[in-house]
Amino acid sequence: MTIRFYPSRLPGEPLETHEHGVTSLRNWLAVNVEGYEDRDVPPLTIEVDGLSIPPGEWATCVIHPESDVRLYPVPFGLEAATIAWIGVGISVAAAAYSLFMMSTIDTGGYTSSTGRSLDLNPAKANTAKLGDPIREVFGRVRIYPDYVVQPVTRFDAADPTKMRVQMLLCLGVGELIYTNGDIRVGSTPASTLPGFNITYFPPGADVSGDERSENWFNSTEVGGTSSGTGLDMAQTSPDSDDIIADSMTVSGASVTFTGLDTDDGDDDDEDDNSLPDSWVTGAIVEIKAPTNYLISTSSGYSVFASSLLTELAPVAGMPVTLSFNSVDYDLVIASYTPGQDAVPGEGGSAAKIQASAAPVTYDFSTSSSTFMITWQGTTYTVSLVANYISMSGLLAAITEGLTGSGLVARDNGGTVLITEAASPFVGGAITSSSLPAAVFGDTPVYTSGTASTGGSPAVTANVTLAYTSATGTAFSGMPEGVQRLSLAHRGNEYQIVSSDGTTATVARLVSGAVDESWPGFTARTMIDYEATGLNDTLSWLGPFLVCPENETVDMFEVNFSFPNGICGFDSKGKKRIRHVEWEIQYRVYGSGSGWVSHQGEYALKNVNGLGFTERITLSSPGLVEVRCRRRNEQGSNNARDSMYWQALRGRLLTRPSSYPDVSLMAVTVETGGKLAAQSDRRVNVVATRSYDSGTARTISGALLHVGSSLGLEMDVDTINALESAYWTPRGENFDFATGDSISALEMLQMIANAGKSRFLLSDGLATVNREGIKPWTGIITPHEMVEELQSGFTVPSDDDFDGVDVTYINGVTWAEETVKCRTPDNPTPVKIEAYKLDGVLNQDHAYQIGMRRLMKYLQQRVTFQTTTELDALCYNTGDRIVLTDDIPGNNTISCLVEAMTTAEGVTTFTVTEPLDWSFENPRALIRYQDGSASGLMVASRVGDYQLSVPHLSDFDDPLKIDQASPAIEPVRLVFCGSTRHVYDAIVEEIAPQSDGTCQVTAKEYRASFYDYDNASYPGDIA
Repeated sequence: MTIRFYPSRLPGEPLETHEHGVTSLRNWLAVNVEGYEDRDVPPLTIEVDGLSIPPGEWATCVIHPESDVRLYPVPFGLEAATIAWIGVGISVAAAAYSLFMMSTIDTGGYTSSTGRSLDLNPAKANTAKLGDPIREVFGRVRIYPDYVVQPVTRFDAADPTKMRVQMLLCLGVGELIYTNGDIRVGSTPASTLPGFNITYFPPGADVSGDERSENWFNSTEVGGTSSGTGLDMAQTSPDSDDIIADSMTVSGASVTFTGLDTDDGDDDDEDDNSLPDSWVTGAIVEIKAPTNYLISTSSGYSVFASSLLTELAPVAGMPVTLSFNSVDYDLVIASYTPGQDAVPGEGGSAAKIQASAAPVTYDFSTSSSTFMITWQGTTYTVSLVANYISMSGLLAAITEGLTGSGLVARDNGGTVLITEAASPFVGGAITSSSLPAAVFGDTPVYTSGTASTGGSPAVTANVTLAYTSATGTAFSGMPEGVQRLSLAHRGNEYQIVSSDGTTATVARLVSGAVDESWPGFTARTMIDYEATGLNDTLSWLGPFLVCPENETVDMFEVNFSFPNGICGFDSKGKKRIRHVEWEIQYRVYGSGSGWVSHQGEYALKNVNGLGFTERITLSSPGLVEVRCRRRNEQGSNNARDSMYWQALRGRLLTRPSSYPDVSLMAVTVETGGKLAAQSDRRVNVVATRSYDSGTARTISGALLHVGSSLGLEMDVDTINALESAYWTPRGENFDFATGDSISALEMLQMIANAGKSRFLLSDGLATVNREGIKPWTGIITPHEMVEELQSGFTVPSDDDFDGVDVTYINGVTWAEETVKCRTPDNPTPVKIEAYKLDGVLNQDHAYQIGMRRLMKYLQQRVTFQTTTELDALCYNTGDRIVLTDDIPGNNTISCLVEAMTTAEGVTTFTVTEPLDWSFENPRALIRYQDGSASGLMVASRVGDYQLSVPHLSDFDDPLKIDQASPAIEPVRLVFCGSTRHVYDAIVEEIAPQSDGTCQVTAKEYRASFYDYDNASYPGDIA
């Protein structure tokens, strides 16, 4: 029978079962439960054959292989120290109980995982569409660069929990200036990210020396899916076939199973007494054949001694797997001491037990027998539990039970003889418990021995083990005495050479190759073996092309992802090394040639998300197709090793070595757990454009850059004058980036608008006209009009905007923000204009421009329209001009100047119309011959057709007044009163007509439109 661990006394299956020999309960617990200690009230109860055994009797209660032993946890609170020693099954029961209970408890918003996940969502950039314009940057802006070539994600070979993405990015046209502090991934400063690396390439620089400029094609067939982080490799992994048999006998290269069965619930079908289908020639199987070792301690090492060590063919440095108490340890042989035969002594005789009859059976599989041999004060337990088939098998089992005693079992004329192995003899008597009559007869004979003199006893072969390497940390802590364990070459792997019935001939594998030096197993039979084969169906994922059919590659890469890590667990839940085996095959597409195979394995005990990148270089470039599979079972023994094919890519042969006229940035970002959990992981840079002409960020620099790139004749003097007089002193800049198809005119108008100005063409030059409080530029009188001046008035209505919300990009946060433009008397407007302002990053400037718009909505009610000949072409849109009429009662008279004289600082004009001196405080305006106008002057009466004004220097300018040339229109004079005189207006449009005239549209001008030009944003008034 076995020892069974139950989670409770409720009906159900045991959590674990363990085979045992003849021993006491306390001894079994001390050997198998780490940290076991005697307690008056232990946290478990034990029943043997249905009877509860008190804790005080555990040391004296002997259990036999046929005993029915059951362990149950005691349902009271368990502290950590208690749980630690409950051990093998009880710890599992407690863990299962806690998992069940914790799954029903509210976590209060807090959750925790057993391992760190590896986030495979890497840093990103924008993907530009074919034919899209390259980004043009003005001033200082946040840029989300575009991919130049496809990004590449690779796992770090030194630390598979790290994944890096490599990108070559285009910032935009021209040279851009930035520092490392200006770079972010999403909202995370790049300088805080370990593993972040950047190289800047100015326009036209050679990029061929940077691997990030390589042109890799990422296959769209392989990658993340809705159900995982790639293509699930589980569908390609083979299933394991565990041998189910009563016992296993090994001898040399032969492995024979007795009582073979298949796990189908039918013990009488035709597949019984035959090896599983997977156990065929060439198949790789895992075999563990334990035996008894004598364990001692020396110099900090546990020493493993057994005459069966020869089957390992041990050497220092050999990687081995130690299997003990259902735990596998991957270790390395630190030292090996070969066995030495004894040097016989003089005289003496061997102690012995002689059977009185030949064995009547060799089959103990149905009725086991256990007896104890005591020699030199030490008791050794011999358990006969299998079908040993022959005398040699029976003797080997008895000798194995006597490991470390110096006694052996021999065939003495067909009977069993237990005796000292060789001289020198120790002397003394061998005693025993009741010996089984089936082996020793009814009256076995005990003979005492006498000690020899001289000689030296035999030395049993032994090894010491270490972690990692032969010189690594010593492996120690094994319980001293005789212990049953398996020690074999790392992995316990063997390849089947042939199979016949229930016997397989195997060869040991070392690193996947047959080990010709292996001597084979030492003959023995056991029931605590492990033998597992793989039912490999050779399923594949793929094949997939690594690039488009019209391309070729010289190498390709495959990413394998393990979201839950790679880790095995023993029966106590402790982590152990887990192996994952894989295979990649490729061939030239459409060639019909055979597949080229690459195999490998990963061996880790890491529960964190991780992955690996495998690169394969082709012997010659070509269009290849690739397929992958897993070569060992996934998830066996509760291992965490879910495997996904995460990426497939090929390196194309063609790629530019430089990119003229554009700035590039090569970036390496370490992703995974390094980035904040946010949706936006795009790489972004705050960069400043360096202009070929003009200062960075200035409005003049942006205007001149666009103009020069288009070949326009720019009004440099006017633009520079505005820059020095207005834009620079007021801190007005143009900061904008465009990747859209936008016309040059729209861009120039946008730049001018950021400086509260209008873009226009004047005298063949591209120039700007700043709007604001300024003197009028000219006058249009009835003498220039070919149609009467028409005025239109718009009455206030509910459809008028009484508030403006300006949306702009904040230059500090780089977020889109809104300033609310309101008047103090109306903090909650009814109708609000939503106005998007490009190129302005300053909140106050956005507010000032928005308030200009609001003031015009509230106060600009009058529209003027008239038609002139070519006179209107003297002006530009945005000019402040004066419009007059000669309607009686309007207190204005428009007339021509016939003569002009100046004396003693006073200029007298003679005009063509009689002047009405009844106007209150008469004033005069002069329209010069170049279309410009004087200021409003005080007029003094000289006569009905004459008036005098203070002399102005403009009167002496021949470009303004030239009375000698009859080909030039005469000077105009407007006579008016001081309270009501002319119409102030802003030119909105000058439209040349087909008949040679020009239609002029102007709107009312008021200085109050610009009351907020120096204001700071007060915040949301409401």
